[in-house]
Amino acid sequence: MPAALRPVLMLAVLLAGLLASTAPHARAATAQDTSVTFRVNATTQGETLLVTGSVPQLGGWDPAKAVPLGTTASAYPNWSAGVRLPVGATVEYKYLKRSPTGTITWESSSNRTLTVSADTSGTNDSWNVVPVSATFRATATTSWGQNLYVTGNLPDLGSWDPARAVPLTTGSGTYPLWTGAHPLPPNTAVQYKYFKKNPDGSLTWENGENRSVVTPPTGTLTVNDTWR
Repeated sequence: MPAALRPVLMLAVLLAGLLASTAPHARAATAQDTSVTFRVNATTQGETLLVTGSVPQLGGWDPAKAVPLGTTASAYPNWSAGVRLPVGATVEYKYLKRSPTGTITWESSSNRTLTVSADTSGTNDSWNVVPVSATFRATATTSWGQNLYVTGNLPDLGSWDPARAVPLTTGSGTYPLWTGAHPLPPNTAVQYKYFKKNPDGSLTWENGENRSVVTPPTGTLTVNDTWR
């Protein structure tokens, strides 16, 4: 190579290396996640309340990595904390108390389960009380773009707030049957009602009085209703 070309070649190599080092790198794809608020009613005597569970975001069952919950003088004995969890994940979790000396007290009840969806806003739990798995099944015809929801007198059903109601789903093979599942407290009288959300955001409530049911002490509850 002629000596006169060597500086030009070296400059080209340096420029290529500089461009390679500053080129943007593609970000690794991440699963969609959503913010879930863990809420629990629990009395304490100087302890800190925490939640842990089967996913890394909840500490992977390690009390040292558990998520601390907070409360205030006006909110006590209700505690809460927000955690971002992957949509589609089924999470097992449990609450625990940590004393000022570091002693850990776990709930004595079985693990709780939460299936995370894009509509999941959070939990409404009570210390050592395992909820009943409730399934709402409603037969209702709808117009294009309408969706069916259920709400009721409990926080788990949105406390009559349509924005916090439980969405029901259907499919080509099951329509006009709509279903939705949500945990409810055991041994509890529940009032509830269905409504349709229209494409423009307006609501159409079903006719008649509020529906009512009492949840069992344990296990599951399934209600089968028809829109009225």
